[in-house]
Amino acid sequence: MKLPVVIALAASLIPATNFAQAPEAKPAQRVVVWDGLALSKTPAIHETTERPAKGMKSFFYEGADYKGKPTWVFAYYAAPEGKPPEGGWPAVVCAHGGGGTAYPNWVRTWNNHGYAAIAMDLEGHLPGGKDHGMEGNTPLGAAHPNAGPSRIDWFGDRALPDKEQWFYHAIADVIRANSLLRSFPEINPKKIGLTGISWGGTTVSAVAGIDSRFAFVIPVYGCGYIHESDNPGLSTWFPPKNMTDAQFADYRTKWDPSAHLPFAKMPTLWVTGVADPVFQIDIFSRSSKLTAGPSSLCLRPFLAHGHGNGWEDAPEIYTFADNIVKGGPALPKIERPEPATGGSVVRAKYTGEFTEAWVYVTTGGGLWKDRKWAFIQCNMDKGELVSKAPIPGNATGYFIYGFRTVGGGRNNHAASELVVIKK
Repeated sequence: MKLPVVIALAASLIPATNFAQAPEAKPAQRVVVWDGLALSKTPAIHETTERPAKGMKSFFYEGADYKGKPTWVFAYYAAPEGKPPEGGWPAVVCAHGGGGTAYPNWVRTWNNHGYAAIAMDLEGHLPGGKDHGMEGNTPLGAAHPNAGPSRIDWFGDRALPDKEQWFYHAIADVIRANSLLRSFPEINPKKIGLTGISWGGTTVSAVAGIDSRFAFVIPVYGCGYIHESDNPGLSTWFPPKNMTDAQFADYRTKWDPSAHLPFAKMPTLWVTGVADPVFQIDIFSRSSKLTAGPSSLCLRPFLAHGHGNGWEDAPEIYTFADNIVKGGPALPKIERPEPATGGSVVRAKYTGEFTEAWVYVTTGGGLWKDRKWAFIQCNMDKGELVSKAPIPGNATGYFIYGFRTVGGGRNNHAASELVVIKK
């Protein structure tokens, strides 16, 4: 789609001004409530004939204890066909989003890219439904014996003890999946990555700072700083409407990924849409800046929010993984944009290959998901992107975005961090 030049021209007619980035609160000092030593041990597996899927191994593996006994977590697993490469297959742990489950097609997609993969149900259910490779039209959300807790709305279990809350078990289940994969002889334990979609993206954002054994982490849509979101469905759960002061302190220090991300040292790729309706771009961009390791943003303007879209519509996911564990080409990277000295023409250093780059700029207020964006094309020269016109004097935020067009398709999407302007 050709971006509208008329908007860029209109933006250039608004006078330049001086911009100051809005201040950002520091993340809370974290409290780790998981027993990392226990979760790093290989979990027991329990075979099952429940919910078979063609070409998949299905089984339960043991997660964290719940009310005095180990939980059982349903999972699908498969490796690519053929002989493993020297050292074993690279592998990926796949964490679903809210209302989701273990999806066979997610495993198959990674298999097709040359990775073993495990997808598990994080809500104490058997997989079901008709989507993403599910077979038999079985009920969605069916409970099973030995299940852990299910998610209660957003934070409906906040008054329960730590080890009875859903998020505690979701984190534990993901870490245990890593421990399980590391025990499989066909897998290279040094090349196990992690990805999650929506609530799964939030889960893996936290895991990134808790389980250092992952080779890479790819959160899709979900992120940290949820307590600072302007999404009414999220913000309503926090003070002053909900949560006691003690519960809110627990949330910020134990559960929100912003407390754990500063300890994440592996490479991370953050993938989302510009106007994601659930986890807004401001908290997503802020989360991406917290990691101690290399961190990159992939903002695709029209990426729909959903399972399937989150593993099918962003080829950058597989390019990134291949770069980390297979030595493939790296994705482009755009540094933090800065206005030029004495003006508001925006520039940023970059590496990688683009065919086009643009400044996305908004002058709106209110909910980030509802803001309108204008576009100013960038010149690309000597590793620097420079906007062809100043950004508007009444801008409230902007970022630089680039991509490569090959054969009519787009890939190599990359973005700078979002700069929020203080007014």
